[in-house]
Amino acid sequence: MTTSLIDSPDVPVLGIQDRPVSIEVKNVTVSFKSSGKGQFTAVKDIDLTIGKGEIVSIIGHSGCGKSTLMNTISGMVSPSAGEVLVNGKRVTGPGPDRGIVFQNYSLLPWLTVYQNVYQAVDAVMPACSSEEKAEIVIRNLAMVNLSAHQDKRPGQLSGGMKQRVAIARAFSINPSVLLLDEPFGALDALTKGSMHVELLKLWNLDNRDKTIVMVTHDIEEAIFLSDRVVVMNDGPSATINQIVDINLPRPRHKKDIIHLPEYMAVHDKLLSLLVKTYSIDDEVVD
Repeated sequence: MTTSLIDSPDVPVLGIQDRPVSIEVKNVTVSFKSSGKGQFTAVKDIDLTIGKGEIVSIIGHSGCGKSTLMNTISGMVSPSAGEVLVNGKRVTGPGPDRGIVFQNYSLLPWLTVYQNVYQAVDAVMPACSSEEKAEIVIRNLAMVNLSAHQDKRPGQLSGGMKQRVAIARAFSINPSVLLLDEPFGALDALTKGSMHVELLKLWNLDNRDKTIVMVTHDIEEAIFLSDRVVVMNDGPSATINQIVDINLPRPRHKKDIIHLPEYMAVHDKLLSLLVKTYSIDDEVVD
């Protein structure tokens, strides 16, 4: 029986203090002009350091600035104050060193699966020959098990298959940082679980050189995938409430880790940070 990469012997996991720095968010504040309301501050005074090869999830309630923080790393949003560094270089806009996967896939419906990925490779690697670009596309589609579907258009694919195309496209440009903005939020539970495994397979294939930052609402997803989870306070002027280490060994198997005391403890901790509890005085009801 062939052993999958997700079940293979693991590479030792380095602590954040032992890793080269991949991303530095330094005292970042993001404010927007709001019609009739002056300035709206989405996030304020954010400091966050992420090591190379880490998987970090950002969680919090809707409107807490998760995607805004992600977009400062991608370069699609400029900080009003502070700065973001990726691999030691100040972020001033989007770049090929950062691949992005959105919840809505962002595939071009008139192109085939192959063409959607090829277009990204062609734009980022103009010096490569057409044969080299084709090899990159074919290799990345094979990694997400889509070789047999490369001539289909997005409208012919399931949601999970579309997301695999988006992930293959992001990996094909070989970014050092992969940014995932609620990439699995629209998928059913079984497809989502399969996509988690596919993502970790790609991460293992790459010898864990890629840094992954993911925005999610799903606590279980964050625990299963992440080395650390960043919990945001509610906005406006959202800040980081707490950063929680996920001290679970890799490789992780969902059916096994959910029974571990460490899993239950970190799940309860994250839940308590997100859920506001209310007490109701006992009342006599006639």
